[in-house]
Amino acid sequence: MQILAFNGSPRKNGNTSKLIAAILEGARSAGAQTTEVRLHDIAMKGCMGCLSCRTDVGHCKQRDDLSPYLEDIKRAAGIVMGCPIYMYRISGQMKLLVDRMYSLYADLPQGGYKSMVPAGKAYALVVSQGAHNADLYQKSIRYL
Repeated sequence: MQILAFNGSPRKNGNTSKLIAAILEGARSAGAQTTEVRLHDIAMKGCMGCLSCRTDVGHCKQRDDLSPYLEDIKRAAGIVMGCPIYMYRISGQMKLLVDRMYSLYADLPQGGYKSMVPAGKAYALVVSQGAHNADLYQKSIRYL
């Protein structure tokens, strides 16, 4: 079983990184293979809004360090997405990933969308914030 984790924190030893490390350690102890992608450490571009992914569904036209991981999302048994909350929203690194993941969904003629990511995956969302009010991150959790 392959678990793919996206760490949207720029801090290697920050709270988000520690939470993701604990999740991945638990997965490894259960026999899973894990990969952590520290988004801050890879060269990735933002979505260009070119919509080429609407004609070549499931594939982003851009080629950068993120490209192979977008393909890995389709194959992984589980996905972990984690980031700190900055200014009441997800980190910029995580926003770049989320925008590029648009390529993994196809618009349906009758409305709605179809995912190019096979069903049945396990997902975990992790957010951390310094503020005491938990309500401040609810919008970000719903967004992810």
